Formats: sequence, C-alpha cells, structure tokens
Amino acid sequence: MPLPPDFRWQRAAATAPEKDVIAFEGVWVVRLYQDHWGGPYFAALDQHLPREQQTCRPCSTHQQGRAGAELWIERHQARLRLEIQQQRRLIAATPSPKVP
Repeated sequence: MPLPPDFRWQRAAATAPEKDVIAFEGVWVVRLYQDHWGGPYFAALDQHLPREQQTCRPCSTHQQGRAGAELWIERHQARLRLEIQQQRRLIAATPSPKVP
C-alpha cells in the first residue's frame, strides 16, 4: 500500500541497509528496528511523542513491518498531521531563552 503523499520512507542513518523510518514533513512517526543483528523486527509507533506515549509492536519480518506500518499510517494520518502541527505551533510560540 502506498503512503499518503506527505509521508515518506527514509533511512534513519546513512549506513542503514534499508529505509526504516516513515516521516511526516521530516518528523519521524514510525521506526522499524532490530534489538540485535539477526533478531526480530519491531515497529516503534508515534515516534514524535514522548517515549512513554510511544508504542512498540513486534513484526515477523522487515517486509511485514513495512506493510503494517503503512496500514497504521493510513489509519492514523489525520491524527499524526494534527499532533505534529500542534507541536510546531507550540515551538513557534515558545520564546527563546535569553542569553546574558
């Protein structure tokens, strides 16, 4: 299933062998990872939120993780867009600290 046009697969690091992050306008929302080489894959959801609000789901394979992540994005895209826009508004409204 293709992602909505404003969501993109990208690599978390330049050395990553596969695209393992879905980002909305540069903000990570899903990350696929392994705890150790050859171990099972996991999907970390809601990466834009504080750690205690994120969810982690096991994946049988990287490809199944990608497919599940794309379905999850499809279902949650409106909420994700809204939350990230709210975060950006809050950051823009926060005054910069004064440096002596």
